[in-house]
Parts: sequence; C-alpha cells; structure tokens
Amino acid sequence: MVVMHIISWNVRGLGGCEKRREVCHMVREKNPYILCLQESKLSVVNDLVGKAIWNDNNVDFSYQPSIGSSGGMITLWNRNEVEVWLSFNMEHVLGVQGRFLKIGEKFTLLNVYAKHLCSVGDSVR
Repeated sequence: MVVMHIISWNVRGLGGCEKRREVCHMVREKNPYILCLQESKLSVVNDLVGKAIWNDNNVDFSYQPSIGSSGGMITLWNRNEVEVWLSFNMEHVLGVQGRFLKIGEKFTLLNVYAKHLCSVGDSVR
C-alpha cells in the first residue's frame, strides 16, 4: 500500500513570519507530497516564497493571487514525489494535473477557496 500525503490548509494569511514558520514546521513534520493553501492573502508568489514555505529547493508550485487582501491560493508539490504537467486557474479554483512518480498514478487536484457569503442564521434554500 502506498500512502500519499496531501494536506489542505486555510492559512488565513502568509504575510507574517510567524505564519510562514508555522507552515514550514508542518511541512517538515508531515512531509506532504502536495500542500494546498487557501487564503494566502499574497498577490505575488515567487520562487523565494515557495522555497521558504516548503523549506527546501525541491519544490514547485502554482498560485492564484489574492484580490487586495482577500483570497489567494498556493498549491506546492515535492518534485521527488510528484510530476505536474498542467496548472490551471478558474474562479475560486487552482487546479493541477500530474502523476505520483513512485506509483505512476495520474491525478487531477483542485484547490478551492470561496469566501463564505451567508451570515449566521441564514438558511440554505
């Protein structure tokens, strides 16, 4: 049996050093193949940011920028475990397609974030 480590986390902002350290610690501890972050609140994510989050150079990523100080998603993956050949953006969705290298299994993964629009007490109809 092969265990694939995929983590999804609404980080509620990655601008501060404290939150980035928290994410780095979790990556070191859990060693995920893929990490999906929502609500990064970052308008730009470059190689320096991606490597700092993963705490390793062997990472690739795709991102959807925040709009002002709202939203933003990042999907990161360990290049030793995952090959990604397509990354795509849609409203509220950051997707990647690829395969897990050790087992050859293809996948499509969707990282989704949409702001909650209902207030407390509203009912869904």
